[in-house]
Amino acid sequence: MNSENFSKQFWARRKLIKFLVYSDFKSTYKTKIFGFIWSVLDPLLMMGVYFLLVSVIFKRGGPYFPVLLFCALLFWKCFTSSLSDAVTSISARAQLIKSINFPKAVLPFSKVLLNFLELGFGLLVIIPFLFLFRVNITLNIFWLPYLLLVQFLFTLGLALSFSLTGVYFKDFQNILQYCLRVWFYLSPVLYTAGERLPVRLQGLYMLNPFSSLLESYKNIFVWGKGVSPFIIWTTLVSIITLVFGIKIFRHCEVKIAKDV
Repeated sequence: MNSENFSKQFWARRKLIKFLVYSDFKSTYKTKIFGFIWSVLDPLLMMGVYFLLVSVIFKRGGPYFPVLLFCALLFWKCFTSSLSDAVTSISARAQLIKSINFPKAVLPFSKVLLNFLELGFGLLVIIPFLFLFRVNITLNIFWLPYLLLVQFLFTLGLALSFSLTGVYFKDFQNILQYCLRVWFYLSPVLYTAGERLPVRLQGLYMLNPFSSLLESYKNIFVWGKGVSPFIIWTTLVSIITLVFGIKIFRHCEVKIAKDV
């Protein structure tokens, strides 16, 4: 199953993917008063907490800090929610897997797709933020589709691998939450890498794929700059991660129905 066959399988099962995304969306928000608005409220409330801590209490951050923080939290939430949902995407659909023959990769794929659709709602909220803080919007904003593609490939590659891990290692979701928390503080969510790190450590720090992604998002939305030069490295890592995820899924897929 190469990447071309993989995409063809997704296209052939697009109706199933649409059903899975819709059913997950409905089950997630049907009992909540604000419904899908929580996909935006969650990073907004997180932004409020961190803004109070960093800007009000510790007097750090600068004039653009709220919009920088919201921007980073929005894309970070999409990433972490996708991985957390993917871990249980296969085991939660055990009955479906045993009753219908279909490419099992559509299960973690639908989770990632749902979170990126929710990200789209959040992007609409960024626009008034930019005007509120009088951000100078430049043509570099057109880097956004490329950055989203890189993040999607990276996220999907990890989601494919993690969904299999969740089948065979039931405690993995708990471990993942801890690892993501550590990753959060190792990524430029609450700070800007260039301002907080010594120059000699910045190259090593930017090997973290989300360092260049978050710095690039901040650049194109707030600073009016181009993407980080390390985005080339992140693009390569994303492709490798996706290829690895496809290969390991191909190797294990035939056993999933028996092991789930």
